[in-house]
Amino acid sequence: MNNKSNNQIDFIEVNLKNGRKTFSMKELINFKGENVNAAKQYVKYAKRKKFIKNLSEGFYAIYSPSEKDSEKISPGDFINQLMSYKKINYYIGLLSASAFYGAAHYRPLVYQVIVDRQIHTPKKILEGIDFHKKKNFPEYCIVKQKGNYGYINYSSPALTAYDLFKYENESGTISNIILVISDILHQIKISDIKNLLKNNLEVTYIQRLGFILEKLEANELADPLFKFSKKATAFVPLSRLGNKSGIKNNKWKIIENVNWKDFIAA
Repeated sequence: MNNKSNNQIDFIEVNLKNGRKTFSMKELINFKGENVNAAKQYVKYAKRKKFIKNLSEGFYAIYSPSEKDSEKISPGDFINQLMSYKKINYYIGLLSASAFYGAAHYRPLVYQVIVDRQIHTPKKILEGIDFHKKKNFPEYCIVKQKGNYGYINYSSPALTAYDLFKYENESGTISNIILVISDILHQIKISDIKNLLKNNLEVTYIQRLGFILEKLEANELADPLFKFSKKATAFVPLSRLGNKSGIKNNKWKIIENVNWKDFIAA
């Protein structure tokens, strides 16, 4: 399609008709026949009319008619495209992943995303998203799930459960973690656990996860974790928050500093 005919076609409309919610300045410039000034004027006009939202330098999301007043776009509609544009490895995790897998307890108020490096985009631009940098980014247990605009990376159920312990404070404390894991337990398969163990993991969180899986009577899932947990050299509290005293479980080297039985029964 030549530049003359493109001038008669609205770029945003073309994207929406093609099932695309995002675009880059580079794509727009190409659409405008390499006319940089025309592309910049188009962006300026579209932002003034609240047709688009700037997500990162040179990258934009398109508002649907229902989103224009609130100026909020569901993160799931652009997160994969944005991370691909910024060349950042990511996955949706913690309570956001748990909700995707059907957990009914403590749905998150923010979209929780695990990334392999720091996000420099201002929070006011990406409002409603919490990014958590993970030093040992997993090679396994990241699965693609269908979204409204393509596929989105999610932590598998096993990786989700592991991360809930790793990011306890962001997961609503130990009581909520236990309830959430019980909600998604039926989706954690032994193959998922075995793949989880292929990652570079911290034994302290495996101790905690294995202990709770055993208390939930998921012994088949807990057994491989127990073998891994033998690397542990010290006792760790079940919850990292609060006091560190309690009954010691010698098998998992866990200090039962919370009354987990109350949450299992629930």
